Amino acid sequence: MKKILMIQPPQWCPTTPHLAVPLLRAQLDAAGFQTTIIDLNIKFFNAVLKSDVIDAAAEAARRDFKALEKIYRNTPHALNPSEATYEQKVSYLKYETLKDFFTEHSEDVAVTIEKIDEAVRAMKSPERFYEPETLWHAKHTVQTALRIVSLPYAPNELGLYNFYMHPAFGLGWDSIKAQAQDKRVNMFYDFLQDYAQRFAAQDYDVICISFTDLSQMVCVFTLARLLKQVTKAHIVAGGNYATQISEDMLEHDEIFKEYIDYLSIGNGETALPDLCRALAQNTPPEQVPNLVFYAKDKKKIINTGFSCAQFQLDNLAFPDFSGYDFHDYLSPDAVIPVELSKGCYWGKCTFCDYAYGHQQYAPKQIPRIVKELKYYVKQGFSKFVFVDECIPPKFYNNLATAIIEAGLKIYYYSFARLENGFTKAVLKNLYNSGARLFLWGYECASPRVMKLINKGIDIDNRLKILQDSREAGIWNNGLFLLGYPTETMEEIQQTIAVAYRHRREIPSCSFSDFKMKKHSKISEEVGNNGVYSLAGVGELFANYQDEIDGPNPAQRRALRRNLQFDFLDKNAHSLWAVVSSDFDHLLLYLAKYGCDYVSGYRSKERIAPEFR
Repeated sequence: MKKILMIQPPQWCPTTPHLAVPLLRAQLDAAGFQTTIIDLNIKFFNAVLKSDVIDAAAEAARRDFKALEKIYRNTPHALNPSEATYEQKVSYLKYETLKDFFTEHSEDVAVTIEKIDEAVRAMKSPERFYEPETLWHAKHTVQTALRIVSLPYAPNELGLYNFYMHPAFGLGWDSIKAQAQDKRVNMFYDFLQDYAQRFAAQDYDVICISFTDLSQMVCVFTLARLLKQVTKAHIVAGGNYATQISEDMLEHDEIFKEYIDYLSIGNGETALPDLCRALAQNTPPEQVPNLVFYAKDKKKIINTGFSCAQFQLDNLAFPDFSGYDFHDYLSPDAVIPVELSKGCYWGKCTFCDYAYGHQQYAPKQIPRIVKELKYYVKQGFSKFVFVDECIPPKFYNNLATAIIEAGLKIYYYSFARLENGFTKAVLKNLYNSGARLFLWGYECASPRVMKLINKGIDIDNRLKILQDSREAGIWNNGLFLLGYPTETMEEIQQTIAVAYRHRREIPSCSFSDFKMKKHSKISEEVGNNGVYSLAGVGELFANYQDEIDGPNPAQRRALRRNLQFDFLDKNAHSLWAVVSSDFDHLLLYLAKYGCDYVSGYRSKERIAPEFR
């Protein structure tokens, strides 16, 4: 019997667990394996959000700054990333980051050290979390604390909802490999080394590392390499982001020799149990689909290929969160992720890459979903996020009715498409079943651009749906896209005007600048639809550096950033005027206070910038 460890590495949102590890753990347990799970992400956040750690980080950063200042203070220096060596980038960018902080924010250190322990307690408190000003001060302190503990590893920086690798390093394999081994910029190294030793002592046969986002890149390869040095366990990495960049990883044998043994791509719910069975029975893994590995006997990388064959979601075991201590998370209540379907039922938006490596749309049966929700409710959970890309209105309405008939007292949020099927009656039914927040893809105001995007919705009815949703008591978060190929500044301003004019219907917004994703439909349109050329930003990056008819990538980033700051400034006393990764906390507020209270709340302080 194989002994398996499943790991969620940093960096991920520290408010609740990600779905991938509990879901895969449940399938492995159902297949007869002994599986342990650990969320190293939340353990890392709790390890660094302490007064003594912040104090030590500030002192280390001051020492580095004094040493670097002797080098650069009297030397005119402008870094050219294309010509600078890795060593030059580390040295100069660290100096610039430390100079900025100690020039403008040095007074923050003592205040943060004094307040951090109480701030963490407040974010976890069932009472104080729901005091808006208390929560604002706590988040502000935590954000500042994370910036301080990142300073010794500058220019990289850990945030509450992201890990920022400096773009000057690039995202090629050589850069990621260097950062994974370099303690000067890798703030996770010592932490992961300690856990690698602990895991080695447990004598696991297989260790799986979830890889769902770019922000985990450095951690995944750091941990994998450290594990390879201390254990004979098979190291498996897999997840959504791993799938997106799998073609690039195939170009580097080194990844499969010194870091991981197997890369799971596509749907892992069947591939991972199949791989573990093959390892347990000592049979060749070539027959396992959705797998990449280095075959020593053949001295080459084997890619068994994507298998997007349908499998029955209803037959999957319920995700198992029993290995987690929910008191660890920066939230007083858990928001449990639940998957209602696989794939996207529309699947034609030209900017999207979601379909790559995934099966066609397949929903769970509604009785199965209700049974799963009951399973969690019996464990004391009542808040949920349905993690689907979108859910058809008719299906959603039937599910809402089934939830009501089952007597489940729950609250939830999800993505949704602005389709005419979301009528006033349907939205009211959804509210009665517990819906409190929808993330609607409004995208753009221009009919011409919307036709190019191929969203497949009645754009003239969008505001009516948002109005009906708001009247039903549901919070609408508008998802806006800026700078689609051929989109003019006039058309972009039309989109921006929607966000400003319709604050009641759209109390929070998520602004995105268009990025050309490698596996999107429009990435195939070079020479058409305003796309001139494409180039890699970095081989392990899921986007292209594009040349399009319209604002270039730098202009789009600046446009989005300036818009976000202006929108926050004009709504500085509101809660959650701009939202990126804070939806779990927003749901908790909506569940407790309702949409009218949260949207109408005005603080005496400028709190909106901390709620984005």
